[in-house]
Amino acid sequence: MNTHRKIFTLSRISALLGFFVLAQAVGCDGDQHADEAAATEDGQAMLSVGTIPDNVACVIVTVAGEFRTVVHDFDVAPGNTLAEALTGLPVGAVVFSANAYSQACSSVTKSTTPMWLSEEKTANLVQGKSTSVTLTLYKNGRAKVTVEFADQEDGGIDAGGSVD
Repeated sequence: MNTHRKIFTLSRISALLGFFVLAQAVGCDGDQHADEAAATEDGQAMLSVGTIPDNVACVIVTVAGEFRTVVHDFDVAPGNTLAEALTGLPVGAVVFSANAYSQACSSVTKSTTPMWLSEEKTANLVQGKSTSVTLTLYKNGRAKVTVEFADQEDGGIDAGGSVD
């Protein structure tokens, strides 16, 4: 792959992470009460990821609703694409986010730093209606930041004092 195309592919991967959300309820038969049907409502989304960059081996998608959060992880291979169904999602107002890691999903822990991450996007999943959500993944930069305090008088005016 030439350098220009590789740079284009890496910079455009974030634009290719798209979610086509199809909200649907789990079917209920006539013997169930309305309360039970409401408790089992699940949404579904189709995950579509464009060409996976060289430094990505795992994509984790988090969908957080008012009462529960669902996390789906996908081991991926660089150069491939990904199309998977996300099932069991909460309905109502939900927040989507995604992270991508350089190691396999089984090696990712809470303290693992993602190579790519998205901002959160809120969508309303409603029974029988289709919603589209696009998450953009950005390269995650790293820096060591040092903050120091100078323990000296700066010669300024004290807030309660006056200048002579």
